Amino acid sequence: MEHASKQETAFVGIETSKLLLKAVLLSGGEVLCKVLENDVAGYRWLRSWLQRNDVSVMGLRVCMRVNEPHSEAAASALAGMGMLVCDVEPGRLEAYARGCGLPGGAVRGAVVLAKYCAAARPVPWTPPSPAYVELRQWLRRLQAVRQLRQQEMARLETHFHAGQIALHQLLRQQIACLDTQIRQHESAILAHVRRHPGLSRPPELAGNYPRIARYSVGASLAGGH
Repeated sequence: MEHASKQETAFVGIETSKLLLKAVLLSGGEVLCKVLENDVAGYRWLRSWLQRNDVSVMGLRVCMRVNEPHSEAAASALAGMGMLVCDVEPGRLEAYARGCGLPGGAVRGAVVLAKYCAAARPVPWTPPSPAYVELRQWLRRLQAVRQLRQQEMARLETHFHAGQIALHQLLRQQIACLDTQIRQHESAILAHVRRHPGLSRPPELAGNYPRIARYSVGASLAGGH
């Protein structure tokens, strides 16, 4: 076991998607399930549901896959409520599922996460710093603008070959505006990185934005959270 505490009698596994949280509570020999919205109201409903089932949220161990899409906001909110959110490593979870004779697809389910939580009691996840979260949001926004520019460039070629001169000229102006936005985003990100030396390197930087990555962003995800 990674961590053990005799006082722990309840465990939660949470499967996340863009819109929903699927939560499974193991408590007193019972398996209880709840589906909630993946938003602030849903996180509060989850807390209320746990309390109605005589489970204190303070120190409650909750297993999730935090690095999956649509998970980090939920993990941060639940940690802020006092829960011990645990970011389950996929390899460990898959090994556990194999040991239980479960199929490979079962590892994403909330039931398996809850049972793994009770069996392994992994160490709690540390929420990232506000500066790190803001950096990731800047990088995601920059990526969205760059993707839009790529789409507009493809349309530009289509309009040109179709002889649609007016549309072609209008799109060139819009692309120039997007180029300005990209430069503004890059400047804002560089300023943010300089204000916060030693930040960890977010996944969005991997292989991208060498001009930004050159600056004082650490090489490890764990170091600057």
